[in-house]
Amino acid sequence: MAYALLHQLTMAAYGFGLLLVLIRIMPQYEVGRWLLFISAISISDMIMHGLLQTVVVKESAGNPGSTAESGKILNNAAFLAVSLYLILVGVGFLMHTICCFFYKPITVISDFTSWYPLFGVFMVIYNLSWWINTGRENFKRIFIQRLIFCCSSCLVILILYFVQPKISFESAVISQVVGFSISSANAYFSNGFLFRLKFLDKEKLKSYLDYGKYTCATMLGSSLLRNADTFMIAALLNTKAVAIYVVAQKIIEIFEILLRSVAANLFLILYHLKNDSLLFIKKLLRVGSQITLLFIPAAIFIIIFANQIIDTISSSDAYSISSAILRIFMVYVLLLPADRLIGMTLEIYNKPHLNMIKTFLLITVNITGNFIALYYFHSLKAVAAVSSLALITGIISGLYFMRSFGMVRFIQFRQILLNHSLN
Repeated sequence: MAYALLHQLTMAAYGFGLLLVLIRIMPQYEVGRWLLFISAISISDMIMHGLLQTVVVKESAGNPGSTAESGKILNNAAFLAVSLYLILVGVGFLMHTICCFFYKPITVISDFTSWYPLFGVFMVIYNLSWWINTGRENFKRIFIQRLIFCCSSCLVILILYFVQPKISFESAVISQVVGFSISSANAYFSNGFLFRLKFLDKEKLKSYLDYGKYTCATMLGSSLLRNADTFMIAALLNTKAVAIYVVAQKIIEIFEILLRSVAANLFLILYHLKNDSLLFIKKLLRVGSQITLLFIPAAIFIIIFANQIIDTISSSDAYSISSAILRIFMVYVLLLPADRLIGMTLEIYNKPHLNMIKTFLLITVNITGNFIALYYFHSLKAVAAVSSLALITGIISGLYFMRSFGMVRFIQFRQILLNHSLN
């Protein structure tokens, strides 16, 4: 459990620290360009995670050793990951060509086309190691892998800063490419990966695709939900507005990292309880309420000291509105545990299609609300408020779906909730 939390916190600290540095040494429009690029990379990465993460974690959980079955899991997942990587590279080039031919180059698409071919090839190994070791509950290895990435990337930034004090967008990208390359090399050798065509199995490939098509759509939807704000702000306002908004958004990632760490451990525990729905719900409610109670004092602290937090991070008046956005985000933070645990429940009970529908309902509300907030009101604070409204939609629809497939009757759910609160 300690390493599961530690590797998540390491990435959160790295992402937050890198943004803190870039805000201070890069122009605001360049920071916005960097954040748009990272959003595009995140979407491509979520497609890969959606297709393969859940099924690889599940299968690896039952094959802790280096057996022939483990080889099949690795090689079939690697085949699909590389295939998807090549498709994403092709789609990027196609979009770039169409934009140049019919309109004009779009910066985020040009950046993605230039750098993703290098990013993606290292991220395939990086992700495979992450998924397999999650299934085996070897969180120490994941932590080491991520620590190598963070240290390598930060070292490159430091070297480039001394060589040329004016850090550019390209410098930030190069630092991450180097970090992924070194970390993926470590993952390859430390896990003893062996890629062999003989391990490919058509039936297993088909089963991965059959399961992954729903989780892929769900995770893609989640990534779009997370990044729709960024892209829509860039399209309807400008990249400076992106930087202002994302400074506040990055702070709530701390809560999301903690939640993902808990979910990574809880997934396997709940998976073994799925045949006893009452015990499952009791465990779900206990963990959900504990996380929410943990978030409440932190949220109150941030609401009170939002101005000081943003001033410390940015050291610039250009980001002053970020403090108001950050306060609004605290409602979103307190709703996160319920939404995340409901989605995980649908996955555990093999209802990924319902989780997909839930996610796309959430996206519809979010994109519609963002358009109204930006086009008619030009308000970043309204965009932050829409995120909470969308999450409420996800929670309500998720609870409805849980009831619809008979996991537990509503009357039983209410009784469990009451008993839990009394205890």
